[in-house]
Amino acid sequence: MTIRWHKTESSEETDAFSADFWQRHKDALASGEFWADRIKALRGEPAKRLRLAIDNLPMPAAFREAAVAMRALIREKRKLKDGFEDELTLLFWLAAVNSFSIPYSEALREPGYNVMQSIPGKTIKTLPFTYRELGYEQLELLNKTDVKWIEETWGKPTSHRTLHRMHIGIWKEFEEKLRMVREAERAKFTEELKALLR
Repeated sequence: MTIRWHKTESSEETDAFSADFWQRHKDALASGEFWADRIKALRGEPAKRLRLAIDNLPMPAAFREAAVAMRALIREKRKLKDGFEDELTLLFWLAAVNSFSIPYSEALREPGYNVMQSIPGKTIKTLPFTYRELGYEQLELLNKTDVKWIEETWGKPTSHRTLHRMHIGIWKEFEEKLRMVREAERAKFTEELKALLR
C-alpha cells in the first residue's frame, strides 16, 4: 500500500493515492473481500478496526468506522479508570475533518467525496480550529455519549459549526481545481473521439 490519505502532502500524492486506493478496492472486490466486510470481523479489536478505517479515509464510511473504534477504546479506558483525553481528541478530530466534506458538490455535480479525496491530508490537518469555536452540534459523526464525554472533559463550546463553513474558501479552491481537471479530461476525451471518427 502507498501512503495513507491523511499523510498526503501534494496534489501529485493525492492523485497517486487515489489511483492506488481505487485499484486496491477493485482488486478486493474481485477477490470477494471488501474492506467493509473485513472491518466487521474486527468488532472486538478496536485498535485493528481503527487502523483499517484510517487506511480507508476519506471514505464517509471509514470516518464512521473510525469513530466506532474510538468509542470502544474510550470505553475500555473508562472501565479501567484511565485517562482517555487522547482518544477523545482523536474522535473529535475525526468528527471535525468529516465535517469539512459535504454530501454533494453543486459546482461539480458530483459527490463531495470526490473533492475531499483530491485535497492533500496535510492541507486538512493544517486547517485551524478549536473545540470552543467548532463545538459539536453540527458534527454529524458525534453521538450523545460522545457529546457527554466531550462536555465533561472540555466544558461547553462558544459556538457550533462545521469545518466546511469555517474554511469554505479552501473547499472552493479545491473544488475549482477539480472542475478544471474534469474539463481537461472531457476535452481530451472529445479530441480522442474526433480522432477516431476521422
